[in-house]
Amino acid sequence: MGYTVDVDIGGTLTDGLFSDGQKAEIVKVDTTPHDFTVCFFDCLNEGARRSGFAELASFLEEVDVMRWSSTIATNVMAERKGPKVGLLVSGTAPEHLYGPEPSAAVGFLISPQHLAAVRTPVDRSEVLAATRQLLERGVRRICVSFAGADQDPREERLARAWIEEQYSDHYLGSVPVLLGSDMLRHPDNQTRTHLALINAYVHPSLATTLFKAEDEVLSLRYRHPLYVGHVNGGVARVSKTKAVDTAESGPVFGLRASAHFARAYGFDRVLSLDVGGTTSKIGLIQDGEPAVARTGELFGIGLQIPWTVLHSLSIGGGSVAGVDDGALTLGPESMAAYPGPACYGLGSDRATLTDALLVAGMLNPDRFLGGRRRLDADRGAAAIDADVARPRGVQVPDAAVAVIEAAMTRISDVSRSALDRPAGSTVLFAFGGNGANLAALTADRLGCERAVVFRLGPVFSAFGSSISMVSHVDETWPRCTLGDRIALDRLKGMLEETRQRVLRDVAGEGFDPGRADVRTEVVVRQEDAERRLSFDGEVDGMRAAMNRMATEAGPDAVLERASVIAICPVQVYAPPELPLRPHTPDPVGRRMLAVAGGPKEAAIYDWDALQAGAHIQGPAVLEASANTCTVPVGWGLEVDRFGNGLLARREG
Repeated sequence: MGYTVDVDIGGTLTDGLFSDGQKAEIVKVDTTPHDFTVCFFDCLNEGARRSGFAELASFLEEVDVMRWSSTIATNVMAERKGPKVGLLVSGTAPEHLYGPEPSAAVGFLISPQHLAAVRTPVDRSEVLAATRQLLERGVRRICVSFAGADQDPREERLARAWIEEQYSDHYLGSVPVLLGSDMLRHPDNQTRTHLALINAYVHPSLATTLFKAEDEVLSLRYRHPLYVGHVNGGVARVSKTKAVDTAESGPVFGLRASAHFARAYGFDRVLSLDVGGTTSKIGLIQDGEPAVARTGELFGIGLQIPWTVLHSLSIGGGSVAGVDDGALTLGPESMAAYPGPACYGLGSDRATLTDALLVAGMLNPDRFLGGRRRLDADRGAAAIDADVARPRGVQVPDAAVAVIEAAMTRISDVSRSALDRPAGSTVLFAFGGNGANLAALTADRLGCERAVVFRLGPVFSAFGSSISMVSHVDETWPRCTLGDRIALDRLKGMLEETRQRVLRDVAGEGFDPGRADVRTEVVVRQEDAERRLSFDGEVDGMRAAMNRMATEAGPDAVLERASVIAICPVQVYAPPELPLRPHTPDPVGRRMLAVAGGPKEAAIYDWDALQAGAHIQGPAVLEASANTCTVPVGWGLEVDRFGNGLLARREG
């Protein structure tokens, strides 16, 4: 059994998890936004070194599986760095993109000047004239999305054929053309159009980065595909990945990791909190799976498809703190990886949340990033003093506590909005570079009785990647009733076509389609109630399944969605379970913590050295090579069989 490598590129830090099947190495390096392949290879080189290899090429020869998740797609959208995209639509009011009012994508992903309405049935001269006008305005990619193309895509395909004939691949002026009907068989014209625009907008940056990275690892004697994380929780090789499939794949894998441990612990309801260097992400796990909403949005762009519930807020270690008209502010501006917080000593003098945590005693300046970067406590204190303490007329420790409290307020407010019931029965999972340090404080604010921090918390999304399989999903949205036999017969043919497409994707991955785990899943809705049915094998079994569901749900129930899912197993990382020995460990030192109500002396523990079964009473700080957890007064922590920390309210 060879190594598995999982890399997650975040806005501030890039995380890696390297495993030989027995043990795992955690790696964190600075993200390099100017070229993500730089931090990708920085991470690989550090992981190879920690795994005992003198050179990367020798290590890559021993790697069986490499998976990459990131927020590159969403970063391109957030920074508006995509190419000029043109769009051909049918009908009038093209700026509405088939909605009742102008679409949020217009003026964001696409300029109003880059929209063109054409008549259907399409006319060759009209399509080519509209395309020529778009190209003259600087457009370099064309989307074609016509009303009703989910049922009959022939008009879209004809328009594409004419454009590609006019601007052939072998010319420098060749024009990539993307069809809305190629993205998804969905009856909502606007959703198909939005997905096509998003995909066209983020495709060039992703393709450039991912293929460059794959070419380089292949040149270094790696002999397997580079798998890319998808929002469905699986992975696929670069050449079998649509750009839109990768949106928020890093945070989604954090949710997948949370779901894994929710099932392991038997927790029915978990609130996940991922606090990174730039942003925080909040999700919900119910019955062992990430919560999914019926519809979603990406940067305000509506999508009438199921979307993983994930709330984002601009709070992270690099969030800038200050005072505006007497009020304390935190974020949305971030110092990111460079120049970073003032305590990094890389040129910034702006106060950040990281500086506040350091001044409050919640970080050890000598153990940051495994000791590879020493934090400058004096610079951090000077920044807090200049930006927060003096403007508010308070002492530096009190100013640091106020900054941390501001972060807690923002995080708690968004967390409450994610919950639909009191938090007492909900367990908080906290991870990311700053999650464990804020776990108990957040749980206390929310009224949660328990929280969990993780040994792999600093690279939790990479861990979620490390337990993922190669997966391909193809969906259709029939929107017919169970009593409509003609529509159900037509659906059977559509599902057979879908199944064949999925099997071709599996074969394109290099797997034997006959050995893939293939299943069909249908979702039936009756008013607000949802029923799911999953069956293996050929779609011939669908008729009996539909008959059973029609009997249970009634002939008027609507068959909303049908999916064919193929999963191909690859090597994953299984966290080892350790024997429990209840005991109270000895601290390795003590230091003062700045907390609300005055300073407290806290016991310091080496988290890496703690054994399963260790019991610790707050106030205390656990320090690991890439992780820190503060246990406040009134809380206790137990190291469990996975090496994770179970936090609970515990007086005395």
